[in-house]
This record gives sequence, C-alpha cells and structure tokens, in this order.
Amino acid sequence: MPWEKCEITWGNSARNLPWACPSGGSQTTHAMTRAAHAVAMDARKKLQEIAAKDLGGKPEDYEVANERVFRRGGGPGMSLAQAAKRAIQLGGTYDGHELPKDINKFTVASATALSGQGLLAVAKDSYPRDGVTHSYVATFAEVEVDLETGQYRIVDFLAYADVGTVIHPNALGGQILGRSILGIGHAIGQKWVYDQHYGLPLAKRFHHTKPPTILDVPQNMQWAAVGIPDPETPIGARGIGEPPVGGGCAAILNALSDALGDEVFRRAPVNADTILASLEAGRPMQEPLTAHI
Repeated sequence: MPWEKCEITWGNSARNLPWACPSGGSQTTHAMTRAAHAVAMDARKKLQEIAAKDLGGKPEDYEVANERVFRRGGGPGMSLAQAAKRAIQLGGTYDGHELPKDINKFTVASATALSGQGLLAVAKDSYPRDGVTHSYVATFAEVEVDLETGQYRIVDFLAYADVGTVIHPNALGGQILGRSILGIGHAIGQKWVYDQHYGLPLAKRFHHTKPPTILDVPQNMQWAAVGIPDPETPIGARGIGEPPVGGGCAAILNALSDALGDEVFRRAPVNADTILASLEAGRPMQEPLTAHI
C-alpha cells in the first residue's frame, strides 16, 4: 500500500484512537510492532476470506499485495477498495460489528465507534514471550587530557547497539547518539547537589549543573547496530531509548581512568578541579558519593 494512500492518526482520541499500554523501559518498538503485526495479520485473513466467498476456493489460496487480494498463480481477484465495500455488506466481524472477546475494553470502544465504515481489522497481541526483553549497547570512547590544566576532550566515540531488526536507521542513530550524549553529560558536567538534611536539590540552574552542548560533542561520533532479529517478535525489533545513557557515561569515565590512573577520581562528573587536585596531591581528593538517610 503506497504511503500517499495511507492516513495516519496519531495521538487523537477524538478520532476514536485508543491509547496504548505503558511503554516504559524502552519497550515501545517491541510492543507496538508486535501489536501492529497482529492487526495486519487479522486484516490479511479477512481479505482472504472475503475473496474466497466471492471468487471461490479457500482463503489460503489468495495473496494480498499491490493493493489487491488475488488468487495465487494469476487467478481472479479484487481491489482493496472492492473488498472494503464487500466487508460493509457482509457485516459481522468484517466491518467491526462483531469483535474478538479477548481485546481490551478501550479497543472495544474505539472499534465500536469505527464499525460499519469499511474493513475493520482488530486483534490482540497474543504472541508468545519468554522472559524480559532488553536492548544492549557496547560503547567505546577515546579522550585527550591536558595534565597541566585538567581539561579534557572526547576525540572518538562509538556506540554499538543490539536492538534486533533495525526498522528506521536514521531514527535509531539519532536515539543512540542523542541518549549517549545524555550519558556523556552525566560524566563531564551535570553535577547534582542536594541538601544533606532535607534532600532538597541545590543545583537548580544550568550554570550549577551544566548539560552538554554542541561544543562537548565528540569530534568523531559514530553508531552501528548488530542487526540480529529478536526471535520473540515477528518483526524482530526492540527499543533503544535508555540503554545508550549508561554506556555513554561509563565509556567516558573508563577512558578518563585509563588516561589518568585508577585512583584519581571516585565520582562523576569529573571536572578539571578534581583532576588537578588529585594529581597534585598524589591521591584522590574527592570521596565517593554518600547517601544521607
């Protein structure tokens, strides 16, 4: 189906769009692709059944492609528009007046409001799942440190992601590198300070807890993906929102530790004053973070 013939409804409950399940922990791609695949399979099944009713044969004899449903081997077929019109005439499960028993009540409300307008596909993701789905990122960084001033810069950075099938390379790359920069910010400048007695944040302004800017971005910053499909979803894809953050922070801290020595800093962010004070004293001048309870 050409994109120019598709109408995407996004986040508009006024158009009978139900809201989705929570997607915390970077689960959006994994959850939504499974659900979309289930609905697409329901649409194909109904199109095959409609074609078989009108043109003969069995539903499995028909293929759906090129905006048509047609018999395999060059037999008769119909356009998707004709099938949608026929779905309204048939009613029942085909136009949404009869709905599956296992779907969510919000989906029931939406499907009921949309019934009778054409072929309506609706389904619940009932695909098997074993365990918890996570994505992973291996991150590598190179830094250069000026031992006289304590200043350092990131000269090379690579984040390699294991996210299953890559659906949209540009979007994936933006997420990997963007979230890596968030992690870099934790390593180089975002200094959170809290009142030890009341637990109130004291670093409330950008000049107190500096986020990274374009001047802090590594000179050479690259990403890549393993590209091995996740076997627990028919699409093979997983999300990548949060995993790059930890990798971005840890890679910078490890590179700094490799450049300066293991006993120079014991907490993040690592600032120039920490580096200089520890190098001059020959020992760590900053204790590890302490939780005050």
